Amino acid sequence: MSVMNTGIYNKTIVTLAALTVLSACSEGPVFDLLQKGETTPLIKAQMVEGAVTLVPPSGYCIDSSSLTQTFALMARCDLLDAENGALNAPIGLLTASFATNNGQALSAADVAFASNAVVIETIDTGGLEIVRAKTDTPPNGLAKTHYRAATQIDGFDLSLALFSPPESEAQGARGTEMLRNLIKTSQDASIATDVAANTVSNISDTKKGFRATFSGLFE
Repeated sequence: MSVMNTGIYNKTIVTLAALTVLSACSEGPVFDLLQKGETTPLIKAQMVEGAVTLVPPSGYCIDSSSLTQTFALMARCDLLDAENGALNAPIGLLTASFATNNGQALSAADVAFASNAVVIETIDTGGLEIVRAKTDTPPNGLAKTHYRAATQIDGFDLSLALFSPPESEAQGARGTEMLRNLIKTSQDASIATDVAANTVSNISDTKKGFRATFSGLFE
């Protein structure tokens, strides 16, 4: 177990301020904001102008009413009246916030600090740092103790917060598994999107080259 060290104060204030604003939606009565049945829940979303594909963990969907280019709120699919099954996923509320990386590595402790949460424990799960943190202002009905994580995808900082009821399995190992799952599937989907885009671009360039070659032959 470790506590937040003083190194986080050396991070760029602009980045932390941006994350604080983007995470603010997860610090109030967020369950009241779920537009159940009024919008179509999503199983993935293009974020930051298509640079990153966000994929929720298994059994979770994105509340499309919350979606912006830099923020998404996720809950179990059945709670959003989605046709997708909940797949035995634990109940919780998950937020994802994106900000342009400023060249410095962003840690989960930074994210917690920016959201006025106190780090209780740091968990290293194979290179991904996840912290268990405590806040005095959790979403309505959810525990003060929750998880936060941070990583980078395609040049953007991704900060995650996972809140859940005190009795939810998301308070334990299932919670850290959900965060790892989201990051892995989002990274894979983003890479696949990049490859597809580059392939289309290369095909287009090749066709242009052929047209130029053949037009030259008949001039």
